[in-house]
Amino acid sequence: MKAYLRYSLFAILITISSSSVAQTSVAHEWIDINLEAVRKDFARPTVHARNLWHTSLAMYDAWAAYDSVATPYFLGKSLGNYNSAYDGIPEPAVIQSAREEAISFAAYRMIRHRYTGSPGQVNTFFILDTMMTHLGYDPSFTSIDYSTGIPAALGNYIAQQLITAAMFDGANESGGYDNLYYEPVNEELVIDQAHFIGNPDIDSLNRWQPIGLTLFCDQGGNPFVSTPDFLSPEWGDVVPFSLADSVKSVKTRDGNDWNVYHDPGPPPKIGLEGDAETDLYRWGFDLVAKWSSHLDPDDPTIWDISPASIGNIPFETLPENYEDYPDFYDRDNGGDASQGHDINPHTGMPYEPQIVP
Repeated sequence: MKAYLRYSLFAILITISSSSVAQTSVAHEWIDINLEAVRKDFARPTVHARNLWHTSLAMYDAWAAYDSVATPYFLGKSLGNYNSAYDGIPEPAVIQSAREEAISFAAYRMIRHRYTGSPGQVNTFFILDTMMTHLGYDPSFTSIDYSTGIPAALGNYIAQQLITAAMFDGANESGGYDNLYYEPVNEELVIDQAHFIGNPDIDSLNRWQPIGLTLFCDQGGNPFVSTPDFLSPEWGDVVPFSLADSVKSVKTRDGNDWNVYHDPGPPPKIGLEGDAETDLYRWGFDLVAKWSSHLDPDDPTIWDISPASIGNIPFETLPENYEDYPDFYDRDNGGDASQGHDINPHTGMPYEPQIVP
């Protein structure tokens, strides 16, 4: 463990030094630390998307508080049904220094709160404290009285307000992000290698089924002996960022309302032999299997993934329904009808190739 922590310290100092050379902002450095915390946590993309948003929100408000034009997103306003009181701050002698201090304390408090109990907590807390020490800040300073003009107090206050507001944003953070009303239709499929005979008792082929394994490891490498739950099926209840009610539809099932943003409609379902939806379901299943076979580490093919080779598909050729998909996607070779872009509109020059295996 000590060797691992020494390596982490070395890695974070290298990151900080590299960032300084590249003249990235202190906010950029804290986002990098947040991403490192994500890597050491459970694999739960929806939760981490919320964490990254709230950390970014906290840092933005710490920056905007010292700007004469920009206005905070949350300070003095509301998030969901929670109102955040804010009376303004005295103007500091050096705005940039005040901003960096407020940003750092806001980010430090947010990340430390969100990754308490994480399997990587020891590593994450070590990196957080190392970063604060490197920047010359005292992480033990916990005052939230921003009226004193101390930027650290403002950062602490922003984090404290956001942490409180987020307890009521629909994510069920206080309950460990557990589902509150979703129940799977299908019974758990227990994979017993000695006696496994398939899945004859499944109720619905078109609905999710929990799978029980003797040992399960998530994408972060964390082992579990319990059956994983459906991840965030109720996430439409969470206060969103940049999603308006005008693009929200409400579905009702089993006595519960389900908020769906930008609803694309239901996918093809498997049904009776010869049914059009069944054929489309099989086509999609076949396409995934076929394209997955292309992921061979020994494949010598190299290709250009820059905008020069990807994108720029004529609008009139885009598929309008599922029946158009087989003609749009190249089943055997992969990809679609991308023509690429000849010129970068920002630079007026051709895109540099990005050749990868």
